[in-house]
Amino acid sequence: MPVILEARDLVKRYPLGEGEVTALAGVSLTVERGEFLAIMGASGSGKSTMLQLLGGLDRPTSGEVVIDGVNISAMDEEERTLTRRDRTGFVFQYFNLIGLLSVAENVGLPFLIAGEALAEHRARIDELLAMVGLSAKADHRPDQLSAGEQQRVALARALATGPAILLADEPTGNLDFTTGTEILDLLWDSADRLGQTIVLVTHDARAAAYADRVLVVRDGQVRDEIALGRRREHDAGPLIRRLAALGL
Repeated sequence: MPVILEARDLVKRYPLGEGEVTALAGVSLTVERGEFLAIMGASGSGKSTMLQLLGGLDRPTSGEVVIDGVNISAMDEEERTLTRRDRTGFVFQYFNLIGLLSVAENVGLPFLIAGEALAEHRARIDELLAMVGLSAKADHRPDQLSAGEQQRVALARALATGPAILLADEPTGNLDFTTGTEILDLLWDSADRLGQTIVLVTHDARAAAYADRVLVVRDGQVRDEIALGRRREHDAGPLIRRLAALGL
């Protein structure tokens, strides 16, 4: 499969007092189209920083990020904003829905931001709401939904424009076990049935077990890579044993 996302020797440093701290220390990776990649690491390992750079939310100190053949690291802020809107979808631990908008309007937010009428995209919005099981709640407000339903809306919104990549940062971290499993099942189905490319950041082996491949990040570097392959059973046991064998 063709490579759709590539990071080349990413370094990210932040000022700290009179010095600086290195969050990423030369990370390189590739993600193939349709692949489900998980990035695992403890708090402070650099995994969330990596996701922010991969999605163009932040700029690396050095190195490059290429999405679907476009080098976003060379772009100015306006160009990166448009690329994020058109080529990437984001799902975060906290749902970031707009309380004044309905569920359907939240899903269609990328179109509103682009200055397009929701009516032009109603079929797409309805399709996504059906996919996440919320067709009956299209006119509800976010505060009328459960946490799991809000995350389903966030996922549908992230998929609205058919992004080249979907980036998910601890998407189950604010959910109970059962609801988190439902969200992971939806992510996996998006990769398997729709061919969506997904990069998932997590500290949870249960969530990472849904991926085709797992990168383990420590001290700002990719230390290990574990190939799992595409499968319908998401038993975390084999991954946990592999991590234990690596001393993790």
